[in-house]
Amino acid sequence: MAKKETYGQAVEKLEKIVASLENNEIDIDELAEKLREAQTLMAFCREKLANADKEIEKILADKEK
Repeated sequence: MAKKETYGQAVEKLEKIVASLENNEIDIDELAEKLREAQTLMAFCREKLANADKEIEKILADKEK
């Protein structure tokens, strides 16, 4: 995964991988590599979402003070 990749870029890559899988466009020789890439992208997206959630909770908590 590229440095400083955005959430949107990661989701776009995931969507392309999923579409390729659904359309049987991925050769069996590439399958494991694409699945590993998808796993990495999903972990990145989960981390971004979790961090955003924490930041939002912090902002809301600070506002209530």
